[in-house]
Amino acid sequence: MDTFYQDELEAAWELDTGFLGCLRAGVFDPVLYADFLATLSRIHVEEHALLPRRLVTLLWFIPLFMEWQTGHITKSMPPKDYQAARTRVEAQLERILGFP
Repeated sequence: MDTFYQDELEAAWELDTGFLGCLRAGVFDPVLYADFLATLSRIHVEEHALLPRRLVTLLWFIPLFMEWQTGHITKSMPPKDYQAARTRVEAQLERILGFP
């Protein structure tokens, strides 16, 4: 697994400049969202690859975190639009990590 993706995911969590960091502040930035989805779409994991613990941490927490931010974000955008954005992110995570 290329650490480049891990660095991009770390950046997404940055409070003032990352997509997920902005969500924490109640801001859904469509440009940062598009970049975040593009990052997720570039991550490909071989069937039996072992992933770095930090990468797994960065990925698995995203759906839960986005759910927690729903109340903040839906004050500034329609709930159905935010749900659709979350669903697209979750689809990428399912592709990357697979199902148990």
